[in-house]
Amino acid sequence: MLQTRRLTAALTLPLLSLALTACATDESASGDDGETIIVTDALGEEEVPRDPESVVVFDMASLDTLDTLGVDAISGVAKGGAVPSYLREYAGDEYVDVGDLFEPDLEAIPAAEPDLIIVGGRSAGMHDTLEKTFPDVPVLDMSTDETDYLESARRNITTLAGIFGEEDRAEQLLAEYDDRIAAAREKATDAGTGLVLLTSGGEITAYSINSRFGFVHDVFGVAPATGELGDTESRHGEAVSFEFVREANPDLLYVVDRDAAIGEEGESAREILDNALVRKTKAWTRGKVTYVDPEAWYLVGGGLTSLGTLIGDIETSLA
Repeated sequence: MLQTRRLTAALTLPLLSLALTACATDESASGDDGETIIVTDALGEEEVPRDPESVVVFDMASLDTLDTLGVDAISGVAKGGAVPSYLREYAGDEYVDVGDLFEPDLEAIPAAEPDLIIVGGRSAGMHDTLEKTFPDVPVLDMSTDETDYLESARRNITTLAGIFGEEDRAEQLLAEYDDRIAAAREKATDAGTGLVLLTSGGEITAYSINSRFGFVHDVFGVAPATGELGDTESRHGEAVSFEFVREANPDLLYVVDRDAAIGEEGESAREILDNALVRKTKAWTRGKVTYVDPEAWYLVGGGLTSLGTLIGDIETSLA
């Protein structure tokens, strides 16, 4: 197997205008067999095999992207209750169960005979363990930078496309997404303010700029409904009351049902928000409460299909 080679300790994210094929042209070797390329992930540059035959995936966004691109090299998946419903085929017995998003099954991974291992997001913390345990297998960290969501997602998508020779397909979809995002931004100009809420266990948390759902504002141009959350960088948002939501009085509400995303039972987001205070908001009275796809927003942010789903939710809210 290829000897992994971490080339750079830190990463500077490429600009959105970076050419789609850049990751595929920076080659370190040539030839049909054993060919490798240099790619950039969240930790730096790494030498990986071009078009590897066996890939173990811990990152759901990467699994989404590889599936969308038609890559058939996936041999092991972190099943651990995290595989979204639209990717449920990868929970089947034909794929090695390599653990969950927080702890790898180091004994199971060799059965997949990986040429490449991919982590990211929730599973990023296991990168070093995997790299030390399997020194002959490159380990890519494909985490999405939540403060630079779109460019970071594009970087990851184009990197994976370059590894597997699917640049044209990725370029086509991303170009379509760019057009849809531009149209959404234009509509958002006159749509008023927006607020993202996440419901879980009967409680609500709010998100604004500089948060995991900050793309609603910086990518799609929806004005934030409150400045109070402007400095928070917590992945988990800020716990708020229904009084807070009423006072913020957004024109648009985006609601992420975390329990639905992870398959937990309990009150649905619709039930939690159906109360006297929320019903007084402009968003509620105008029918502008959007219950977004919880898997795409919470579990698989940054995947090629989930990105399209996310754009669709924003388009629905602005219709």
